[in-house]
Amino acid sequence: MSKPELDDTDRHILRVLQTDARMPNTELADEIGLTPAPTLRRVRRLEEEGIISRYVALLDPKQVGRDLMVFVRVTLDKQTKQGFETFAEQMRGRPEVLECYLCLGDTDYQLKVCVADLDAYQRFLVDVLAAIPGVRNTASTIAVKQEKYTTSLALE
Repeated sequence: MSKPELDDTDRHILRVLQTDARMPNTELADEIGLTPAPTLRRVRRLEEEGIISRYVALLDPKQVGRDLMVFVRVTLDKQTKQGFETFAEQMRGRPEVLECYLCLGDTDYQLKVCVADLDAYQRFLVDVLAAIPGVRNTASTIAVKQEKYTTSLALE
């Protein structure tokens, strides 16, 4: 399947919506220099083609009692299809796991975990990660300060 073609106007729409997805169509149209009808058609096409996959509210973790961000490297005993599928399925079901990546190199998985505090992380580590068959090793890095955070992709 080929990638959809994006022109300068499409990229402009995407840059604006990545900053404020709740912007009314009329304001978006003014921002990009089109009238509302063709702007809405373009946004709908971007949604239908899967370029815009969804709209979400981004929460401040500290404001909802999730003060601890931990990056966890996980190594499995064996690198088998079943082992990967089992681990990934377990992680998809865990609400404290924000991101889970299958990796190449010394680490099999990289996790981004957000919990209330160190006690909550210890429970996750011991009761969840260590309890998954096939997990050989974990290495945790606690984030002290977030220097940059964005969900916006750079568009050329």
